[in-house]
Amino acid sequence: MKCIILAGGKGNSMWPLSRENYPKQFMEVKEGRSLLQEMVAKNIPFCDEFIISSNLNYKFIIESQMKAFQGLRYRCFLEEDAKKTAPAVAMICMGLNPSELVFVLSADQIIEGENYKDTVIRAQNMAREGALVTFGMQPDSPNNGYGYIQYDGEKVLAFKEKPDVETASRYIRSGDYLWNSGNFLFRSGDFLHELKLHAPQIYSSCENAEKKINYGRQMILLDKKSMAPVPAMSIEHAVFEKSDNVRVIKSGFQWFDIGDLEKLSDYTKSGVGKNVIEEKCGNVTVINRSKEQLVVANGLEDTIIVNTDDALYISKKGQSGNIKEIMRKNHDQYSRFFENHSTFYYEWGTQQVLEDDSFFKVKKVVVFPGKTHHLHKHGMRSEQWTVVKGVASITLGKECRDYRAKETVYVPVGVEHAVSNNTDSEVIIIEISIGQKLVDEDSIKSETMPRRYIQDAGFVKLEPAFKDYLWGGTKLRDIYHKKCDYDVIAESWELSSHKDGQSIIAEGPYKGMLFGEYIKGIGEEGLGWKCQAFERFPILIKFIDAKNPLSIQVHPNDEYALSRENEYGKNEMWYIMDCDPGASIYYGVNRDISKEELQQRVKDNTVLEVLNKVEVHKGDTFFVKAGTIHAIGAGILICEIQQNSNCTYRLYDYDRRDKFGNPRELHLEKATDVSTLEVLHNKAVNVADRITTGNGFEIELLGSCKYFESSKYTVGKEVTLDIDETSFNSILIIDGEGHISCDKKVLSFKPADSFFVPAGRKKIQISGKCTFIRTHV
Repeated sequence: MKCIILAGGKGNSMWPLSRENYPKQFMEVKEGRSLLQEMVAKNIPFCDEFIISSNLNYKFIIESQMKAFQGLRYRCFLEEDAKKTAPAVAMICMGLNPSELVFVLSADQIIEGENYKDTVIRAQNMAREGALVTFGMQPDSPNNGYGYIQYDGEKVLAFKEKPDVETASRYIRSGDYLWNSGNFLFRSGDFLHELKLHAPQIYSSCENAEKKINYGRQMILLDKKSMAPVPAMSIEHAVFEKSDNVRVIKSGFQWFDIGDLEKLSDYTKSGVGKNVIEEKCGNVTVINRSKEQLVVANGLEDTIIVNTDDALYISKKGQSGNIKEIMRKNHDQYSRFFENHSTFYYEWGTQQVLEDDSFFKVKKVVVFPGKTHHLHKHGMRSEQWTVVKGVASITLGKECRDYRAKETVYVPVGVEHAVSNNTDSEVIIIEISIGQKLVDEDSIKSETMPRRYIQDAGFVKLEPAFKDYLWGGTKLRDIYHKKCDYDVIAESWELSSHKDGQSIIAEGPYKGMLFGEYIKGIGEEGLGWKCQAFERFPILIKFIDAKNPLSIQVHPNDEYALSRENEYGKNEMWYIMDCDPGASIYYGVNRDISKEELQQRVKDNTVLEVLNKVEVHKGDTFFVKAGTIHAIGAGILICEIQQNSNCTYRLYDYDRRDKFGNPRELHLEKATDVSTLEVLHNKAVNVADRITTGNGFEIELLGSCKYFESSKYTVGKEVTLDIDETSFNSILIIDGEGHISCDKKVLSFKPADSFFVPAGRKKIQISGKCTFIRTHV
């Protein structure tokens, strides 16, 4: 299940704990955790990936706070302009499989209680039956700060906006109203189907915008231009108030909506933080975030006190909502207090101002693992850096060397300098700046910047991205134990940096990282010099379990696909891992035909009569060139090595329909344009005679083209692979168990495990009786 956390609110309701550039969802609220971190931690048992919807301005804060969850899979959808919740959720769902369960949660709340697990599981079961589930909370007071849900059992009768106190009292007396928590659970495809029915303008404009968005990154930008035509609307107004498939669960857990300081004081206990004394006080909440200051409250009633390092706020309870107006009236004079904390967040780490004087400034600088503080210089100040933790790789002028704790570096005015952290731990530096100008405007970036660096650990294990197309089966889960809760697993993308489904680093310091981000980090050297000719990572490797026949389809070549789809074409190779007796594929045409005949036969449902049907057997290999009409038949399990492309034109699909009754899209004109309509004389690539034998192993060349070369290794005991600078390598285990090692790193493997080996001189040892496919450029 995917967890969407809505974390895009502004920071002006809980000042001084939050600021305009540091909103409430990121402030510390519970045991050293922020609201965002608390929501993530609460839902780790249920969700395999977290998708955070927020504003672009908060990108680096999110990245910093998510470092607390090492190895956790997460992505961010970052808006330049807020469009409310319906478009945000729609854009995310359009990048997911339709059967994916999606849990939508607001970041500005705290959930407690043992009943939460049972509530979530119940909602999942309802969602698998097609319901759009919302969570209602039992009201304990006529609160006019919440929306209400009128209900009868699990059926939602109406959603009500925030009422006045008298109306809220009437709701509670009736006994058939719940507080609206703003949390939802549904299948991605069900939500999009309902959005298309009830808010077609949002659906169509999001669908158009989705084509322009790069889904292949961890930080996904929903840019202003692409999203401009999308109407702003809440998920309740767009779908939940209109759909007949909405169900509500009366939730039994504790729920606290942290919307302002009043609600925070209802949740928190007095004396949050150290250094608090209360004497003869009644109904007083004191929150002290300063480690250096003592707060003493004496003889106060009905008061909220919030103390931070740079601001103190005192308010009578019931009046704290006025803070927004106070900030507006005094913003010009006190903007630095209203806008920012003392800690600033960047792509490479954080800076905390410890002392700020007109003549000097002291900062605590934290550089995150694998990050670089860009190469730059200052025109009007010098700096002195003292490393207090970690190993800093510091560039000063033309020299670069490592500095450790207690070592000091002096940076003169006008000298280029940078700090890189090439380790797995944080680097902490105390920086003292002295000069005439101590602001960021004095920093001049160099045109040449050190690239991001990921250390070569020899190899990494990958986890796949899954697809649940309607023709899929269950072998990948039942036989190969792939961890996926879809009803069917049609494909597992074992080596993929494609935006439509990326593999994930499964182990080590980069666990949870998208494969596309990983290969950026290892740089050109990690891919090998043969890859320099390719604009993108060249290959995609997947397993395909065809319980039912796939559609009749064809792939374009590079020239056609790049001009029409901004995508590479697709040449692919199939290795038959297993198949039912008599199973077959379609591979080209059985006689020369014209484009007109092809189109007419598709319309007449007779196209199969002119296709070349080939019976397959375990171990067969087929090379499917772009332009070849093809289809995988029922009962076949395939390892497919292909160009890194998801460009497929569907020619014929047996008139199959999705669960909503919609026919699957065909691409008749484009498919006809690119199809090879002459008989292929070399239908199958039989390379059984292309075998070389080693000491206890043999190698069979499966296929080779300008994009990849693949060989099957059959190992009796062990084999050593010599890797060099020419190309990365993929190792995909087909059968058997054993160990893969490089230097001191050793991992066990089982069938269907996937490993990526960066380029560079090294030896990879494969031990154990096994079969694997090795692929490289």
